[in-house]
Amino acid sequence: MSATQTEVLFLNRRSSRSSTIASSLPPAYESGSYELRALSTTSSRSSASLPQYDFIDASGSSSSSQPTFRCTKAFQIETLGRPLIALPLPPRPDPIPVYNVDLSSGTTTDLAYESLRPLRYSGSCILIRAGDSEENPVCRTTYRFGPGKPPKMELAGVLAHDEEFEVVNKGLTTRSQVFRTHLGTFQWRYAGRDERKAAGANSLMVLDRIIMVALEGGGQEEKRIPVAQFLRNEQVRTQGSRASTAGNGGRLMMNLREWEGAKGEAEQLEVLVVASCLMMLKKEVDRRRMHQAIATASLVC
Repeated sequence: MSATQTEVLFLNRRSSRSSTIASSLPPAYESGSYELRALSTTSSRSSASLPQYDFIDASGSSSSSQPTFRCTKAFQIETLGRPLIALPLPPRPDPIPVYNVDLSSGTTTDLAYESLRPLRYSGSCILIRAGDSEENPVCRTTYRFGPGKPPKMELAGVLAHDEEFEVVNKGLTTRSQVFRTHLGTFQWRYAGRDERKAAGANSLMVLDRIIMVALEGGGQEEKRIPVAQFLRNEQVRTQGSRASTAGNGGRLMMNLREWEGAKGEAEQLEVLVVASCLMMLKKEVDRRRMHQAIATASLVC
């Protein structure tokens, strides 16, 4: 073999060895702080069921400014609410049914829950599963009269967690409501115009989970993850009600993937979402009654 051929062979082997070493090196990562979210547990090891990860750059840039909402369960709440013009009398204590919704077709199926209010002049109520008696509620909501006395909620029955928590107003100039539980801190808020337009809704309430994310340098930043949406439009609002009706029914959608791996937590959160959504509807009715009472008093004077 000539010297030239030997040199070419040596260079080829060296190039091959360099490419092998380069391919074994780890990939380059961008600098920044990351938070690992929504790790779903599963017994399957197939590639189709691998857990999904969302990486968020805590320095401010993220893969999505608005986290994607993926509905895993849906319900239809049926209640007529309160019309724009009416006397400010307490509503009748009619049961409020909550039906299951088939996600594939979007159609209402069987009864899932009922909200029962024993007394007309009391806002306190219980939530029971379909077919259960009043003696076996899954959640109790207690309303107290007067300012500075927010409603209280507690899980009951087999879901009881020895915990009673208040649903408090976020501020004087907002209708948002916040409650803190062993499952996390949550806030119901009314969506803005852009969110309503994107969802095709006349009215849209969003339940966010609020978490604090550590930033580089020792600071913290509030992050919101949508857990539920309550949508009302011509297609899903309770028949007989209008866009101007307060506290009328509609479609309640949930994303409970984060809690599905923990024993009982998805079931607990489902009940809390339903009960707290009904509480928001009652607050709409109470606000409408207050406005009607003011209007009635002004007419009398």
